Amino acid sequence: MTDVTMIGLGAMGGALADALMRTGYSITVWNRTPDRALPFLDMGAHRAENISGAFEASPVIVVCVENYDVSKDLIAQESVEEHLSGKALIQLSTGTPKEAAEFASRILACGGKYIDGAIMAFPENIGSEEAMFLIAGAEDTYEQCKPILGCLGGDLRYLGPETTAAAVIDLAYLTQELSTYLGAIHGALLCESENVGIDTFASILPDGHPAKDLVQIIHANKFDDPGATLAVWNGALKRIQMQAHETGINSEIPDFVSRLFKRASLAGYGGEDIAALIKVLNCDGPCRSARGRFLPLMLLLLVPLERPLSLIADLRYFRGNILEIT
Repeated sequence: MTDVTMIGLGAMGGALADALMRTGYSITVWNRTPDRALPFLDMGAHRAENISGAFEASPVIVVCVENYDVSKDLIAQESVEEHLSGKALIQLSTGTPKEAAEFASRILACGGKYIDGAIMAFPENIGSEEAMFLIAGAEDTYEQCKPILGCLGGDLRYLGPETTAAAVIDLAYLTQELSTYLGAIHGALLCESENVGIDTFASILPDGHPAKDLVQIIHANKFDDPGATLAVWNGALKRIQMQAHETGINSEIPDFVSRLFKRASLAGYGGEDIAALIKVLNCDGPCRSARGRFLPLMLLLLVPLERPLSLIADLRYFRGNILEIT
């Protein structure tokens, strides 16, 4: 038996496994694509032959996969649930508060212990003192898992026993980050329109400001080496929308941002940095080509019709291209 099982070896899961091994934990690894386990086998990790064996191998299981749906599919596989009794599961996948509560109930019903966490750091920062993790769940389970979590990041924020708390704060933080980025993108457009250098705008933002790197990316016109792609951010945005729709709170802000992301995805910018949204807002892309002259009308079909003012705003944005077509 090993100390920890690591399920999911993508960019983030791989960084978590690496941090655990560097601090001396013996680990079992499992990934849907087996080849991703090979670098960790060379470092001394054990590989589970199947998902059931991965849950059986260790008293603590760390899960970092795409979302809660994938997590649910994994534990639904044959004989997995019988290995949950007495085990502590640390869920570090992304989801909504409702998904966190439902997943926690399922683990607890099988006799397992549960921690729900949100990673507030990029993969390259995992294992550093600055890497922040939001943690929620029973206090005794948190204390049991704290040494393991401490190897993953030095800034642990325990939010209490309510298992939804980490997902709530994660989505709230992501919402303000998106708003900051959109404001910075508009600021760059403003500078361009008045012939003031975007680098001047970047220079007044203090080091460490979340928008500084984004503005510098726009100035350099280099969008192809993102810390997180526009598609990844779009996934986060969908969770923000989902939470709003599940609870019935006003969703106009995330819905508006979602329309910008849809335009960017249609224009082919999903693999680029979120700063590439500026190419949609100043129409520097396919919508300027002859092939793309009808793109604004196609994009307009994506606009929800239940809010007339929102539709008018989009009509104003597209008016130049619509007139060009007519």
